[in-house]
Amino acid sequence: MARPRKTSRITPKGTRPQNAPAQQHSTGSDVPQSASWFGWLIVALLGVGTAVIVANYMSWLPGSPASAWIAVGLGIVLVGILLATRWR
Repeated sequence: MARPRKTSRITPKGTRPQNAPAQQHSTGSDVPQSASWFGWLIVALLGVGTAVIVANYMSWLPGSPASAWIAVGLGIVLVGILLATRWR
């Protein structure tokens, strides 16, 4: 006769405590869609941030090339990326 395996499980598999709520999975239909302008805002922020970085290297900005302009451009790009994670 085989020996039962020792596990750290307290309750048998497939059982549920008495007061535990049933698990309900979200179908995604209850999540609202993003506004139509939201995608364009993401594209604009990514484009403007990239343009600031390129303009800094081309010396088109006052006081450029300067690391402050690179920080501004990267900050704008970062905001665009963060907004892209919220897009539905």
